[in-house]
Parts: sequence; C-alpha cells; structure tokens
Amino acid sequence: MQQLEEKLLVQKIEKGIVIDHISPCKGFLIYNIFNPDPDSTAVVAKNVPSKKYGRKDLVKIEGEYITSSLVNIIGLISPSATINIIADSKVKTKQRVKPPDELLGVIDCRNPSCSSKGPASRFTVQLSTELELSSLKCSLCGYTFYYEDAVKEITHKASSGILVSRNRVQRELLTLLIKKGGLRYHQEFKLKSGRVSPYFINVGALNDGESLAKLRWVFASYIAMLLKDGVIEDFDYVFGPAYKGINIASLTCEGLREYYGINKRFLYDRKEVKSYGDVAMDGSIVGSEYFVEGQRILIVDDTITTGKTKIVSIERLDSLGRHKVVGVIVAVDRQELSDEGGLSAVEFLERRLGVKVYSILPAATIYDMIKKELSGEERESWVRYYDRYGVVKLSK
Repeated sequence: MQQLEEKLLVQKIEKGIVIDHISPCKGFLIYNIFNPDPDSTAVVAKNVPSKKYGRKDLVKIEGEYITSSLVNIIGLISPSATINIIADSKVKTKQRVKPPDELLGVIDCRNPSCSSKGPASRFTVQLSTELELSSLKCSLCGYTFYYEDAVKEITHKASSGILVSRNRVQRELLTLLIKKGGLRYHQEFKLKSGRVSPYFINVGALNDGESLAKLRWVFASYIAMLLKDGVIEDFDYVFGPAYKGINIASLTCEGLREYYGINKRFLYDRKEVKSYGDVAMDGSIVGSEYFVEGQRILIVDDTITTGKTKIVSIERLDSLGRHKVVGVIVAVDRQELSDEGGLSAVEFLERRLGVKVYSILPAATIYDMIKKELSGEERESWVRYYDRYGVVKLSK
C-alpha cells in the first residue's frame, strides 16, 4: 500500500524535483521556501508512512531547479531528506542532504554595523543534538540567530523572491516578455531566415523602465547563480554585442552590483569602426581602456537563432589581444537548426568559439509554460515547426 501511495504521488512528474524523507510536518515549510509558480504542478504529502522513519513528508514540484543554496537550506531544515532530480520521467540523480557547516548569502546579519549581508553574508551553523536547539552565528560579528528565527528569516526571504532558482528566473522573464509584447504567439511570423514561425521573440520590446529593471534582475540573478554553483568561471568584463547586447551588458553589470555586490566592467563593439579621436582606445571596442591582456570576458545577448551574427561581433574582441571568453548568456534560445551541417545554432557557436552557451529561456521551456494557453491547432503548429527546424521535439 505504501509503495502504491508513493507511486501515485510521483508517477506523473516529467521534469523537476522530488524531495523525499522530509521530517514530519516540515514539507509545507520546504514547499514555501521553493515558492514555486502558482500554475506549476506540485504535491505536498504529509505524514506518509515510512519504514525507516515511521512517518515522513514528501514534496514534488514539476519543472523546478535546485541551487546549492536550496540544498543547504533543506539540509538545515530536514537533515534526513533526499533530493531526487527528475528528467524524462526518470530519476537522474539522487542526493542525501546534510546540515551545512556554513550558510552563505542566504540571510542578513541583523547587526546594523555588520557587513555580513546579501551575497557576502556568512553564518556558521552550530548544530545541536536536537535540531531545534541549533543556531547560526555570524562569522564576522558573532550575532546569533537561534534556529526558529533563522528558519523564519529564510522563509521570509523565499516568499519575497530573494532566493533565486532557475525556474523563478525563467518565470519572471517569460511573464515580462508576454506582458510587454516581447513574445507573441497567437499568429505566424516570417523570420529573417525565411522560416514561418508560430511565435516571435523581440527582446527590444522591453524598453520601458519597468522592463529594464526586471531584465537587469533576470540577467544578474541568472549569472550570479551560475557563478555561485561554479558553472561558469569568474570574469572581469561583460561584453554586449551591438546593438541589443549593449543595453543588456550595462544592465547586467548594474544588476550584479546592486543585487549581489559583484562589480564588473562592460564592453561593447561598434558596427562601424570609429575614425576620429582616440581610435586606439575605443576604435572598435568601447570600454577597453582598462582592459589588460589575459582578462576574462562573459558575453550577454538577447536571442540566438543561427549564431552567425554573434560570431561577427565576438571576433571583434580579437582586437583586445589575448583574452578568454568564459561563456555566452542569451535571454532566449530558439533551439533551431542552423545551416551548418545540421548543427543547432548553439552547437555551431560553441564549436566555433570553443565556449559554452547558456540560455535563460529555451524555446522548449517557453512552449511548456504556455502550452495550456494554446489552441490545439496552435500546438500542432509549434510541433510541426520544431519537427522541421528544431533540435528539440515538442509534444502536443
């Protein structure tokens, strides 16, 4: 009976997270810390029979992504928990959590004169044999959160959207694109490539103050998450290819500094080389006056369809001398085939540059998130388009 109950709870999840063996009565707390999309499929099971623990809670969230910070938080709240990452309806990885030795960048010290706040916050976890008697001690000033207060503070930050996950960043970007007309999908559009697409992406539509503020948060949060998880190397500059990439690069630098205390410079290229003034300083790359050979560059841009226009801009970086590109971040990847030997645009760009491309919002994710709003005919149009041009397959 127990196996049947658990099977009913998890059998339909295609991609997401199942957190099992949660201490009884803590499932809803962990669910609230994830703060998932209200429209996402989620299950919280309370007091499920367990052979090992007698009783347990279980949380299943479709489409969610877990960061190292969330793993540490779960370990602090329920050290008995296990995290199952689900992809294609199968368990891809299974991880047993444990209480962290330190909690970094999660809660702010309440001492007004202490700088242990935001990404720089650092608390030592002082465990007790009874978890509820544990405490968190600020590594800088010694201020102590007792366990109950620490959990309340973490929950408050989660409900305020401060704790970042990939899913949350994707939801925010998609909502913004739809609200501002940057994503249109109830008609067909002829693209520059000549393909007739069931949707159209125009990040340039995000041109008011509200949009720019949110775009700043999206790029900064996504990059900060990749840095924190060690997915990308640290870097010295953010490069934005002309023209739309210029705004994104400047917004990214501003957001990294404002939200995460990470200070970077940005560069952008000129499509027409400057022929007056100090051309040696910024003839083709603007902002290069402080560049030192060997420094590392992160590239940001709006979308990627074929990848060819990115190559032209990025090759202009050669004028800087020796440098290293640590990655390319794009807002949207259409996940389409290029005309380069059957490669996707991302594969073409990665092979040509020898760097990894990261997409905040892939086309397949867009489709999954809006599929319920599409008519049957519209879903068929998406599926046909990606059967013909895509590197991913969509389901009706």
